[in-house]
Amino acid sequence: MHTKTLLCTLAIASLGFSSASFAQPSRQDARQDAREARQDIREAQRDLRRADDRRDAREARQDLREGRRDLREAREDRREARRYDNARGAEFRRGGRLPAELRDRHYVVNDWRGHRLSAPPRGYHWVQVGPDYVLAAVATGLIANLILSQ
Repeated sequence: MHTKTLLCTLAIASLGFSSASFAQPSRQDARQDAREARQDIREAQRDLRRADDRRDAREARQDLREGRRDLREAREDRREARRYDNARGAEFRRGGRLPAELRDRHYVVNDWRGHRLSAPPRGYHWVQVGPDYVLAAVATGLIANLILSQ
């Protein structure tokens, strides 16, 4: 009986922690991916220099292309991980549009009083971007106001 309770508790806890693993890659993960891609590129270049026949050279060039593509993707992931840390970037300005990624209910602030914000007008809601808050239109994502934390 006691074992069943322990197993159920562990199963529920693992489900709760597993949802965090599907989050956007962190900057550190993207940095590690870029490091591995650069290593793959170096190995492919070395293989290309040492290629004895056309087939080996073709495989090395393919590996080199894949390594460069992986490096581009890792750099893009790193930029994306850095992009929404706060609302001080150029894409956040009054009259601009809230990015589609931030229109998800996950970012919407329902307890605006608890965050010491004013009541949003009809058709608008507060969205939290890192430590900052953005007042945006629900339907279009049009930014009406920004509150930057100190």
